[in-house]
Amino acid sequence: METRRLEIFVALVDAGGFKQAAASLFITPPALSQQISRLEKDVGVALIDRTMRPIVPTEAGREFYFRCRRVLEAMQHITQLLDDERSHEFGRVRVGIVPAMMYSTPAKAVRRFIRAHPAANVQVRSIATSLLIDELEQGSIDVAVLLTQPDVKDLSSTTLFSEEYLACLPVDHALADQEEISFAELRSERILQGPRVANPAGYDAVVAACMRAGFSPRTLEVMGSYMDHAAMVSAGMGVGFIPESLSDIHPHDVVYRRLVNPSVGLTASISWFERRLDSVGRAFVRHCITELSDLEGLTPTEGES
Repeated sequence: METRRLEIFVALVDAGGFKQAAASLFITPPALSQQISRLEKDVGVALIDRTMRPIVPTEAGREFYFRCRRVLEAMQHITQLLDDERSHEFGRVRVGIVPAMMYSTPAKAVRRFIRAHPAANVQVRSIATSLLIDELEQGSIDVAVLLTQPDVKDLSSTTLFSEEYLACLPVDHALADQEEISFAELRSERILQGPRVANPAGYDAVVAACMRAGFSPRTLEVMGSYMDHAAMVSAGMGVGFIPESLSDIHPHDVVYRRLVNPSVGLTASISWFERRLDSVGRAFVRHCITELSDLEGLTPTEGES
């Protein structure tokens, strides 16, 4: 049985007459009548009482009408789902990623999404956390990958993964031969950190760790990426903190050592406004949650707020 005949039957019942229904379907009344007769033959019962004006469905026709509507609504949902899936290949998603993660796992996830959807228009912007949140709220970007979970009304956020900071030291530093370094041992060091606005959660975590170790950090604020911070350590400006996922990338004359008592880490999240995302944006969010939770060396911690 063709769904087109079901559509014609529903249109006829809704219109209450062959002439009106035929006009809405852009066919002639005789053609419409013929289709209804074929449908009645298929189901084996009379569906329309043709003696009434306006026409009405028979008792069997009324039940059939309601079932037809449910079938047609289900078919419409299926069609929309397939259209959404096909549109992944040609849609656009504007992604904001904090600079710290452009050297790390989120950049790999973007690359894999582009490979899987070569016709999609993927745009990436890398600026500080506060600016990314502003652009997300203003609609300048569709999705933001951050080192925090913003507290913004109607914003959806999912935690992607957590990882630890490593201490970055000059290769000739007195602590460089140790496998682990406690925060108490950094009491006399100058601590290099980016501006708090760039990563509020990470900045505060380092300060809190120093305070728990019994001292207030002597902080030197430095601009740039984590790799720029490592270069500043190489130049003798102080001690820095680098995400473990970046430990394979470093300038000459620095070493990375694990932090203990306490350990300090950062948490990456992906944020978006659900009502603003189209199908390709939703596909990108699903892709990132799957890809970043599966990458090696990280701790997947899914949760949505």
